[in-house]
Amino acid sequence: MQIHLYHLQNSRSQRIVWLCEELHLDYELITFTEHIQEQPNHPHPFKKFPTIAFRQNKQDNFSILAESTAIVDLLCHFQNKLNVNDYSDVKEIEAFYYWKNFADASFMPNLALKQIFAQIVQKTPLPVRFISKLFKYVFDQNYLNATLQQQMQHIDQHLQQQRWMAGSHFSCADILMWFPLSACQQLSNNFQGFEYINTYLTQIESRPAFQTACLKGQWSTSAFKNYWAKVN
Repeated sequence: MQIHLYHLQNSRSQRIVWLCEELHLDYELITFTEHIQEQPNHPHPFKKFPTIAFRQNKQDNFSILAESTAIVDLLCHFQNKLNVNDYSDVKEIEAFYYWKNFADASFMPNLALKQIFAQIVQKTPLPVRFISKLFKYVFDQNYLNATLQQQMQHIDQHLQQQRWMAGSHFSCADILMWFPLSACQQLSNNFQGFEYINTYLTQIESRPAFQTACLKGQWSTSAFKNYWAKVN
């Protein structure tokens, strides 16, 4: 399979770089440092990151696919690795599907709201910026912070009993969960004291494929931490 991966530095598309390394895929990485909508060399009409252009045979036309979970499902299906076929226990199969979808369906949207409200504050004219700041504060205090705290507690309790998100085996559910977990930790000290999440993330970061992906994807831990600290 021939794969071109369009990757935005320090974004969620880092997960797909990592996935390609875990699957030992031969891929061409095209890295962008800014999310520029007018970028002419991006194949997706909405300039989405991540996006892959792939084909099974040289005589085929390239197919274009965006959305992290869709890309993960497709590549794991083609390689028949890191997916539900690694499990036979019903509870692990259930956990696999739950956490794989929880990452971007339930967890990441709350972090995205943090991003959106931070951008609204920054783009509000100075004379009236206090209004957007007040709105953000109220929304954070009455919904977002408590919801994220509950989600982190939910994940930490699960990891108390399991080494990986779906149970005994590392899977693509772990790849998808890594980014929102890491981002949430940087928002506030309140999200950094979860013992089992901390152990889990250390375990992830020790994987050779993860470390290789960080180098190839030009991952900057300091830039990532600074960005999410400002979002809060």
